[in-house]
Amino acid sequence: MRQLLAIFFFWVATIMVLGCSGNDTPPSGDNNLIDVHQINLANDSLLREAKKMIQTGDLVLRKGNDFSSDQVRSMSKEDKTYSHAGIAFVKGDSVLVYHVEPDFYYINDKVRKENIDSFFNRAHNTEFAVARFKLDSIETKVLLNYLEDRYQEKVAFDMGFDLKSDDKMYCSEMIKKGLAKATNNRITIEVQRMNDKSKYKIIKQYFKLQEKQFVNREIIPIDRLYLNPSCTIIKRFTYQQ
Repeated sequence: MRQLLAIFFFWVATIMVLGCSGNDTPPSGDNNLIDVHQINLANDSLLREAKKMIQTGDLVLRKGNDFSSDQVRSMSKEDKTYSHAGIAFVKGDSVLVYHVEPDFYYINDKVRKENIDSFFNRAHNTEFAVARFKLDSIETKVLLNYLEDRYQEKVAFDMGFDLKSDDKMYCSEMIKKGLAKATNNRITIEVQRMNDKSKYKIIKQYFKLQEKQFVNREIIPIDRLYLNPSCTIIKRFTYQQ
């Protein structure tokens, strides 16, 4: 009889302990959901902070997470952080971005005005930044008018990276030319020659160009924009993963 009672009380105690411990420790799946929610909240906070500080005419930068972005970043001379750039403008409660990027289907390869939330989309980017050129109000207006004209003209992305043509442009080229016009060449963006032989194979494969089309050609890597003496990085942001 004593043995039966001992066994009975042992199982009662075990059930109580297990029941209590179950309340204290949520299942691992719940922990994962909590972590994802906290990460999303933190990243949303970064985006809100960036949007609050952006002024019309600001340079906005992002680091894409795909292969092509890696190749673009590798072209930069000093800071290889960012792969794409645009010029932001504030319209009411919204922040939009003028920019142009390649599309091998030639559907979305024209200059566009894109909402900043989409431009900084966390699904395709790991970092972003806000930078500012030294522009007065008149220069800023001229810059925005220049970009709006390129948008209305539906200027396409320049797969040949030819600075001599204006009917097609790539992102940093459009910004360079817009700044030159807006400031009467007070702000000039440095160019560098494409002579890194280690990049030739990738350029030929990715952009479908012959070597003679790009060797020693002048290009504008992304870092030439924000490392310019007339530009200041306001803040850099890194998404939590």
